[in-house]
Amino acid sequence: MKLGNREMAALMAARDGAPAGAMAGAMAASLAPPFPERPITIVVGFPPGGGDMLMGEIARYMGEELGQELTLDYRLGAAGNIGAASVARSARDGYTIFLAGRPNIFHRLMYDEVDYDFSFDLAPVGMVARMPFVMVTGKHSPLTSLNDVMAPAPTHSQGFTCAFSEIGTTSHILGGFLQQTVGIRLVNAPYHGVVEALADVIGGRTDLLISPLPMALPLIRSGNIKPLVVMARERAAALPAVPTTGEFRLPGAETEGWYALMAPARTPRPVIATLNRAVNAALARPGLKERLEQLAYMPAHPADNTPERLRAHLADETEKWTAVLMDRNIHPLH
Repeated sequence: MKLGNREMAALMAARDGAPAGAMAGAMAASLAPPFPERPITIVVGFPPGGGDMLMGEIARYMGEELGQELTLDYRLGAAGNIGAASVARSARDGYTIFLAGRPNIFHRLMYDEVDYDFSFDLAPVGMVARMPFVMVTGKHSPLTSLNDVMAPAPTHSQGFTCAFSEIGTTSHILGGFLQQTVGIRLVNAPYHGVVEALADVIGGRTDLLISPLPMALPLIRSGNIKPLVVMARERAAALPAVPTTGEFRLPGAETEGWYALMAPARTPRPVIATLNRAVNAALARPGLKERLEQLAYMPAHPADNTPERLRAHLADETEKWTAVLMDRNIHPLH
């Protein structure tokens, strides 16, 4: 057998005293086919109009870095967990990855029928971006601020209808949090995605919606909906005149959503590393950061965006939000 440069390097390392395990690892890596050799699929678990806008921007640059096309595949249901479970069962080769968000860490508490474990069956690749949430109402609504929701007029003595995009999403959790913390009376109205919910807010068929800011921003700018409060500590650059839940002293409602890429567990480390480098190379592209910020996303910082940091973030998020759900007795609504 004729040996190539990488095979010769592995043998020389062994000759110079490298451990047998290191030699075996080096040989295995040298004999593995280059990655990627074909297009990569990114599974999106939410309806169009959400994280796919973000991922569409980034996937093009990742494809240029990897020399392969990245395509989006929508597998909807259970607040993104149908798509996550499908990726968890995929081949561990890096050719099928998942765009994850916070609802995926609720899967065990919100969905008894989910047959995968997010913490063990998926491996972190890298953070993509964060985004704030905003409470909005229709342009013809008499509501002008969160105060009007907290102290409703007699016409709304029975409470407000509040849309959210599927049980177990962050908007659903935040609505339940506001009900229990502030005593706001909300009649929950689940929808199949934010786009459908926004349409009913515009038409006056539901009073309120807690939405990721990137999805609501175009309709806010066009005047079709009104922002009442941004659910964050600091005011959003895209909506500098809109107050935050921090200003209303509502600790716990100051939360950001996030999107991250995950691969099936036990995907080879060199493959994970290649995907991580591609994500960070895309995020470092001139102009992309500004483009994402215009869309109200906060892109991850390439300098410290590692799988290890994402793993730690996911562990912190799981611990924090599991405690919130348990302490406040927030359950799925049917």
